[in-house]
Amino acid sequence: MLVPVTAVRLMSSDSPASSHLDTVFAWKESTVGSKSVLRDRMDGRQITLLDQSIRPYLPANYPNYPRDAEVGDVAAGAILPPAAHLVYFPSHTTEPELAPDGYHADEAPPHPFVQRVWAGGLIEFAPANPLRVGHLTTQTKTIKTVDIKERSGADPLVFVKLCLDMCNDTGLCVTEYRDLAYMVPTNLQRKIVSYNKQPDFSHTITPSEILLFRYSALSWNSHRIHYDAPYACGVENHPGLLVHGPLTCTLLLQLLQSHMPAGMALKSFDYRAISPLYCAQSLSLNGRWIGPDSTGETSRCELWVANNEGGVSMKGVATVARL
Repeated sequence: MLVPVTAVRLMSSDSPASSHLDTVFAWKESTVGSKSVLRDRMDGRQITLLDQSIRPYLPANYPNYPRDAEVGDVAAGAILPPAAHLVYFPSHTTEPELAPDGYHADEAPPHPFVQRVWAGGLIEFAPANPLRVGHLTTQTKTIKTVDIKERSGADPLVFVKLCLDMCNDTGLCVTEYRDLAYMVPTNLQRKIVSYNKQPDFSHTITPSEILLFRYSALSWNSHRIHYDAPYACGVENHPGLLVHGPLTCTLLLQLLQSHMPAGMALKSFDYRAISPLYCAQSLSLNGRWIGPDSTGETSRCELWVANNEGGVSMKGVATVARL
């Protein structure tokens, strides 16, 4: 879900959530530092289906992948594109173990902090040891921190930071720090945050219900706000289905791949969600180079998404390094 707490108006519930903080602190003590491990083979069919889903929404010069001559999937040994790890490592959670909104309950604080927003994150890549099709990879998820923010005149917020390390037989490939925010049920309202920088490259798209459904399926994400319109509109009071935060991040990084300088590779992407994106509303993906370092070995690119009202919905800085 792409709705950060910095760009919405939060409305207090009738019963103060502060009275539940003792339960949240107890959950924090038992949760911080907990780990879970998943193993997955970077299957060529999975990345092929992702490519089929997002390629129609990317520039014409988006790179092609080598293909297996017999079945047509992305070939073994091919490097996975940035953020493709988000459609691997499906959880082993059964439906009865999910939260009522369809999302994982294992990393969520107790009632009444049941409404989740994807607030941003940092993804660090190892260009010398990228994720590759066919490689067996281990993901270790750690709940790094839980922070409770009390606020005057509004309900508290609970921030959960996850760390996900992905390693193959050679070593570390990707580390992702994921920031989630939990709150009592509230009416989230888009705030228009303007950004007046001129992009060096840009691409406009309109996400469809089919794209959102396919990405939900590929990422094994059953959060109902992305595919269940009666729930998204009638329960969480959104004007439509929400575009996934991870999908938005993925599209930005593929835009960068379409404009990557020769001999360079993505090293990191530090980003924040700012306001929601909705299905069937146009958005623009944008990039602006903000200069190399003094050695010329690394450079930075500012990436952002503007919604149909001209406000910024996600914004971050990618660092690329010479191979």
